[in-house]
Amino acid sequence: MKIIFLSLIICIALWSCSKTNDVKPGDNGTKTDTTHTTTPGNPSSLTHDDSVHMALFNIYTQKVKTSVSGKTLILTYNEDATLYMLADAYQNTYAVHLKEDFKKTSLAAFDFTTINGDGQTTFNSVDDNLNNVKFKTIKDTLIDGVNVKKINVFKPFTFKKVYDSSQLAIDQQNLLLGKMDELITFSSYTYYNNKTYPTTSVAAYIQYVK
Repeated sequence: MKIIFLSLIICIALWSCSKTNDVKPGDNGTKTDTTHTTTPGNPSSLTHDDSVHMALFNIYTQKVKTSVSGKTLILTYNEDATLYMLADAYQNTYAVHLKEDFKKTSLAAFDFTTINGDGQTTFNSVDDNLNNVKFKTIKDTLIDGVNVKKINVFKPFTFKKVYDSSQLAIDQQNLLLGKMDELITFSSYTYYNNKTYPTTSVAAYIQYVK
């Protein structure tokens, strides 16, 4: 299941085309049974420049594959996140940042490895600057006649933890398979011309699978 916030993009686009500032971006504090998103502070306090440079999310429930090898529990997570930005604003952006927060999930108790932009394996460290992320696609698309950049991000993570016995690793795997309420929080912001723009965030449920 996914949630998509294209209505806010269109609202921003209409605002950017307006000759006055009396049309404001709407409140996107929406919540469903899988994800929710927030923007900082009161949306009406955002400037025109802030709003058009904010990245918005299209997010699915994130699947984490579990397996046991000997005494080691392995969690393989291939992040799947999509960001949208107005095309004109994207051209005036030095960098789009995307951060993952695992602190409120079981993943926080595990060490992890991932792949950086040079194809090297990194330990417990991930670059949030999408300019340096290898696994992504950036495409042009039209949404209700508005030119938009669609950024798909696919960061690979491998979490591992060694237990005292194989059975303990299997027991922990089974505990994870029963968890239904854990959320990864994603946040994104852009940077341009010595300015860091407001952060948008979204939380997506984790589905642990075999």
